[in-house]
Amino acid sequence: MINLQWTNIWSEEELYDLLINAVTRFMKCDSQHSVEAAVEFAKYLNMKKLDSDNYPIFLELLKEENGNVTDALIGEDNAFEFFKNVQPNYYIIDFCFKVLYKYSPGGVHDKTLELIFGVLYTNYHRAREGFALYPISIENLNSLGKFLDKSKKQSEGVNRFILDILSDIAEHTTQDENDEVNKISAHAIAIRNAFYDRRLEMSGVMPEEILERKNYMETLINTRKTGPFAEKT
Repeated sequence: MINLQWTNIWSEEELYDLLINAVTRFMKCDSQHSVEAAVEFAKYLNMKKLDSDNYPIFLELLKEENGNVTDALIGEDNAFEFFKNVQPNYYIIDFCFKVLYKYSPGGVHDKTLELIFGVLYTNYHRAREGFALYPISIENLNSLGKFLDKSKKQSEGVNRFILDILSDIAEHTTQDENDEVNKISAHAIAIRNAFYDRRLEMSGVMPEEILERKNYMETLINTRKTGPFAEKT
């Protein structure tokens, strides 16, 4: 009998790399098959529940922005409060702004935005502490404010979340007129005013090129419609 030495063919490191490559490929969500695999993985993570040790994996699934995966990841939970059990940190806040910066208004699943805005609201509700953790920039504010939709009421969709975050940021000021914090506060106020005042355009306070709206559903890759296996006769 031939005695095959499997450990000489595949090392533990090589097997690990194979597993990582397989997972990385389906998490890109660039085909129906990969979306299906990502959805099932998201369901598993939802069952395991988010915590301070596994949250980077949850974020990686959100990065490719597929609504089917996001829905499976959040499940029956409240998207805005999804990260409530994980203390905000620089990595999480930076991830949120990078996603907002990457995608256009109308080009992101609402639940993904709700989750992100929940994290940002928690961090900047006490703006002084929020700034200490992650000093916000004008560019950050624009990536947030561009998702305001003037065609909807302030209480509709994600508008209410964005306006609340901007309000908290606007209240944080200092006595030094040249302090960058005051410039951020003034810009947050300007974005809010542009939304509320029908005589103003959002392009008056933010670059017009980032305000172009997309249709999320046009680029969404859905899972295949599958039925039960038919028995062979």
